[in-house]
Amino acid sequence: MPTHPNPFHFSGPLPPEEMIGRRAEADDLLTLARAGHRVRLVGPRRYGKTTLLRRVLDDAEAAGMATALVDLEDVLSLGGIVVRIERAYARRLKGSLRTRVDRLFSAWNIGLSLGGPGFSATLQRSSNANVEAVLLRLLDLPRELHQRTGTRSLVVFDEIQDILAVDGADGQIRSVIQHHGEAASYAFAGSAPATMERLFSDPRRPLLEQAVPRSLEPLPLSEVGDYVAERFRRSDRDPGDALAAMLEFSRGHPQRCMMLAHFLWDETAPGTIADEVQWVEARDVALGHAAGYLGATWRAWPTNERRVALALATSPGGPYSRAAQAGVGIKKSSVRYALQSLSDRADVIRRDDRFVLTDPLLELWLQRHATT
Repeated sequence: MPTHPNPFHFSGPLPPEEMIGRRAEADDLLTLARAGHRVRLVGPRRYGKTTLLRRVLDDAEAAGMATALVDLEDVLSLGGIVVRIERAYARRLKGSLRTRVDRLFSAWNIGLSLGGPGFSATLQRSSNANVEAVLLRLLDLPRELHQRTGTRSLVVFDEIQDILAVDGADGQIRSVIQHHGEAASYAFAGSAPATMERLFSDPRRPLLEQAVPRSLEPLPLSEVGDYVAERFRRSDRDPGDALAAMLEFSRGHPQRCMMLAHFLWDETAPGTIADEVQWVEARDVALGHAAGYLGATWRAWPTNERRVALALATSPGGPYSRAAQAGVGIKKSSVRYALQSLSDRADVIRRDDRFVLTDPLLELWLQRHATT
């Protein structure tokens, strides 16, 4: 009997070809990019942004565009931004376009390279490197490519809000890319709605106020269900009644869908049909797997935010009910501010005209935590 590997991966983004239920969003983003628009995309962390963006970049590359996905998560310095951009081009450029860019880097003679350690080695060799000048030159690469080859670029900056940790970085990026209308399109993705609003709407530091806003919604449950059921079938399993319970619990959270499907698959023997027993076991295994992260996340929040989160998880009336406020020890006047902070970071989202915790496993963890 053949042994099937678990087909559900949850430790990182899904490959672009495995994208679930985001075809309309991908087509929309590609259409905007090909028309020369700039886009800002907001969605909670681990909500499928990277998979979606990689799919858009693959489609853009197939349409003849040069592409780069710059991951700015936790970046702390201008040098770090240079390295992230350089590595983004190194990962995606291919063929003659890659050769041309590598020759450009060599001609510039400022320590950039698509192969080897690149600018990281330059920083290690010379503490006096003019990092700001290198950043400005590198940011202007799409314009040079367009001038030399006629190729338009699509550059995505992921977790763009993290550049606020680097003094003046948003202004430097803006000063270059605002002149790239004919040469490049840009997408800016972030997981903190309030910070993204600051970057794009605050008149004191607008990154690019003209960027078209888009937000990422939960996955459509029907498409998640089809994806899960098909992979169970291929490995001689049937998710049975457990599938509906899993979908309802997950609320379309992309990473949690994959985690729960992974453990449900583990609990379902080949040739059998999963039921409520397997679902409950899989859910509890997933909760145990994530418990350390969930506890650390919750304890890192300010006290009133923890109280509001607990009320959201345990009180049918929500945090504004008197019973909830008494139960978690918070004053009514403090609820709104705590709830706003949680929403600003996308730790809480609106669903069916009410606030819910973004992570369904955190909700379950808090329900268990409240009774211990």
